[in-house]
Order: sequence, then C-alpha cells, then structure tokens
Amino acid sequence: MDYKKIFKDTLSILISHLIVSCFFGIPFLILYVFDVIFKYFDFSKMYSFQFGIVTFVILLIFSYIILFAKGITSESKKYIDKEKADIVKWRDENLNTIRSLQYQVNVEKTNVLKLKNESDRIIEDRSQSYPWAAKLYSDHLYVYDEKMANALRSKRHPAEKAAQQVLTIAKEKRDLQKLCKMLEYQINYYESIFPWLEEFKEIEPITAWEIIKQTNSNDTNEYNRVKNWLSPDDYNNLPSEEKWQLALDRYCKKRKTNWEVGIDFERYVGYKYEIEGYKVKYQGALLGLEDMGRDVIASKKNEMLVIQCKRWAKNKTIHEKHIFQLYGSIVVLRTQNPTKVIDGVFITTTKLSEVAKECAEYLGIKILEEYPFEKYPMIKCNKTDQSNMIYHLPFDQQYDRVHISMKDGDLYVDTVKEAEMLGFRHTFKWHGTTQS
Repeated sequence: MDYKKIFKDTLSILISHLIVSCFFGIPFLILYVFDVIFKYFDFSKMYSFQFGIVTFVILLIFSYIILFAKGITSESKKYIDKEKADIVKWRDENLNTIRSLQYQVNVEKTNVLKLKNESDRIIEDRSQSYPWAAKLYSDHLYVYDEKMANALRSKRHPAEKAAQQVLTIAKEKRDLQKLCKMLEYQINYYESIFPWLEEFKEIEPITAWEIIKQTNSNDTNEYNRVKNWLSPDDYNNLPSEEKWQLALDRYCKKRKTNWEVGIDFERYVGYKYEIEGYKVKYQGALLGLEDMGRDVIASKKNEMLVIQCKRWAKNKTIHEKHIFQLYGSIVVLRTQNPTKVIDGVFITTTKLSEVAKECAEYLGIKILEEYPFEKYPMIKCNKTDQSNMIYHLPFDQQYDRVHISMKDGDLYVDTVKEAEMLGFRHTFKWHGTTQS
C-alpha cells in the first residue's frame, strides 16, 4: 500500500477545503481589515496616494487568495476526475467479469435443464421395454429420503432412532414406487395399443361398474330403469304423457358423467346421419367397453362409415394413436365385408394434433374438428306398421337398438305430447326376447 500517496492526497484535500473555507470568509476578513485601518489610521491626514497604496495592497492580497484557491480547486477537480475515471474503469472491468460469470451460469443452467428433461423423459417413459427405468426412478426418490435421515442424524440434537425409521420406511417405499412405476408403464403400454382405454380414467370405478351392469342387464322390471327420474308415486299415478315427459325432462337436466355425455354425443352424431338417410348402429352405447373404438357405424346402400366420436374438453388434443385405432377397425370391417366401400370419419368437439391430421389424410380418414354439439329431438318414433307405432326415450332399454328410417315414416320429436298426438305410444315393457 502506498502510504505517501495517501498522505499527499489527504493533505491536498485538506488544504483545498481550507482555502475554500477562507474564500467564503473573505468578505468578513475585508470588513475586519477596514475596521482596523479606520481604527489605527487617520485618513484625514493620509495622502490619497498612500490610501491608494493601501487599497491596492488589500486588493492584491484578495486577488492572490482567489487565484490560489482557484488553482487548488482545479487540482482538486483533476484529482476527483482521475478518481472517477479509475472507478469507471474498475466498474467496466468488473462488469465484464460479471457478464462472463453470468454467461457461464446460463450455460450451466441450460445443461442442468437439459439433464432434467432427459431425466423426466426416462421417468415418464411410456414403454414397458425398459424396467430399469422404474428402478432408476425409485432410487432417485430414495436419495431424498436418505438426505432426510442424514439431516436427522447431523442436527444439533441427533435423532438416531427417527433417522433409522425414516430409512426403513424409505426402503419399503422404494420397492412400492418401483412396482407402481412398472404398473404405470404397463397401463400406458396398453393405452398405446387400445387408446379407447384412456377415456375410462375419468370414470369412477363405481360408475364403470354401473355401466357394465347396465349394458349386460336383462332386467324385466321397467321401473328399475326409470327409478332415477320417477318416484314410485309418479310412476304409478301420473298419466302416460305427463309421466314420461317428466322423466325425459329430468333425464336431460341430470348432471351426467363423462361417459354419459359421451354416449349423448354419439347419439347426436348418429341422429345427424339418420336424417341424411343412413342406417345407424350405435356400437358405443350398445357394447360399452367392447365397442373397440367403433362408436357409430352408418350404412347406406353399398357404403359403410366407421365413425369415431370424441367429445373432449377444448384444452385436450387428439393424437395419432386414436387415428390408428380407427384405421385398425376399418381394416377389420373391410376384411369382413369385402363387397362394401368402407371409410372412416373422426368427429370431435376439440382439435387434432398436426401429426394426427397428417396421418388421417394419409390413411384417407375424414376429420370433423370442433364439431358443434347442439340440442336435438331425442324421442325416437318407430313405425313398423299402422298397428305398431312406438316411441322410445333415451333411458329405454331398446333405445339404441331402434333404427330410424325417415323413408319408412320413422322420425324424431321433441316432446311426448307430440309423439302421442301422432299416434305413437310408449314402448312395451321388455322381457328378454318377448314383449308384453
């Protein structure tokens, strides 16, 4: 350290401050000098020349002091400018260093993020061909439990027993996490082969059981099928028109599960094709879990359309695996019906990914995205002959088995009153293969 330079700089600053202080005190000094002069000199006896000399000397001293102060101030300014320049230089040099360090941090951050993405890719790998990934995943989580146990051991008041318990539980959890991940991979693998399984994730187990039971049910008790919408008193005492309209209204207002809403959408799509002259088979509603992705099959003359319906939320996207599933169903039907022209249609309330669109175009599958699901007449009026005119409600057992043919006099209506005014009556109670 240069002590001489520090002493010299300090002394220079002190002198400059002293001179500046004197400069601000000069007016008072001049008053004092003139007071002394007037006190000790008798100007009445002093010649003008002598008075001029005294005044000149005073002004000379005053000018010298000002010039000296200015010189000192100039030197101080140069010193301050120099120090300021040094500070700016130091800042620039360190700023470059900081920028260099920031760049290195960003590079490391990018590498860490890349490593994390790779780790996540391994952890979320959907293939069941890599069981080692499940072990890697469980070991990765086990490390955090070990850290917790070590923290209990190394704290100010060690908890050895608690740390041992954490490790014991962690080992059991690691095995369970490995098994859970293996099962998750297996389920994802099945979903990649059978995409329609993905839809059942959002259905509660009890609801799925009810769907299966209802699909396979041969219950001959009519009231059991309408008890969700009619009380025993309503069912037994209300007139036919009023009773069935009340049941229909309650059915429409009911808060439905995703499965039930999906069935309603399939029926709506089928209705749109029936009014265009197609004979429609409702695979999804009739077969439930066994529809193999063929929700609706529409036939007209030698043409057959295999229609996949997806009523999904707007934030979801249809991927190519669903297109492949539909195409697989088309291939199967083509082999079973070699004389028919069979094509596929994919109808959804949401959008398809770009890859899914390209695959659909390549495979010749028609796409209808963001398909509107609008209100439509839900009562099926089926006319087999003049003496057998029956209307079916959405909750009736045979509703999805009834084919509506506009050319044969069948139609859809909005209300029970309208159906009964046209001469249709509600379906008979169904007993297996016979009616009563």
